[in-house]
Amino acid sequence: MGIEIERRFLVDGRNDKPWRTGEFSEIVQYYLENVKHVDGRLLWNEIQLAEDDRELKNLTTWRIRYTNGIATITAKGRRFGATANEYEWPVETEIYNSLPLDELPKVEKTRHYWRGDDDLLWEVDEYEEPIAGLIIAEVELEDEEQNVILPTWVGLELTYLPGWSNASLSRMIKDSIRN
Repeated sequence: MGIEIERRFLVDGRNDKPWRTGEFSEIVQYYLENVKHVDGRLLWNEIQLAEDDRELKNLTTWRIRYTNGIATITAKGRRFGATANEYEWPVETEIYNSLPLDELPKVEKTRHYWRGDDDLLWEVDEYEEPIAGLIIAEVELEDEEQNVILPTWVGLELTYLPGWSNASLSRMIKDSIRN
C-alpha cells in the first residue's frame, strides 16, 4: 500500500513565476466512479484497466491520468490531515484511448517541477480552462512533521481545507458546465 503525504498551497501567479524552470508536464485527468476490483482485476464499465491481487479497501477517489504519452489509474483513500492511502497502476495506451471519458469530470493542467531551498520537489499546477488562472503548489513529504521551507510565492495553505482536491475541482467544473 502506498501512502501519500503532501501539503498544498494556493499560489499568486500575478508576478514572477520562479517555478517555471523548464521542466513541466501537460496533464489531463478524469475522475471515475464505480471502479470494481474483481478477481484481481480493476474494472470500469466492464473494461479491464489493470490487474492487482492486493486487498484494496476504503478507496474513495479513482482517477485516470494521461501525461507525456503515459496513462495511469490512481486510487486514493480518505485523507487524514496531510496523509492518504494511494495506489497506482499503468494503463495501456490502447485501452486508455478506447475509454469513453468525454462526459466525466476532469481537470487539465500544466505541472511545473521546482526544487526548494530545502531540496524538496514542488509540483506547481497551473490549471487550464475553465479554471485558468488557478495555481496550486504541493510538496510531498516523508512524514507530516517534516520541516518545509515555504517559497515566498505560496499563499493560503489548502492542505486541511475541504473542496480543493483535484477531484473536487473536477466535479465543480462539471457542475458549472451543466448549469
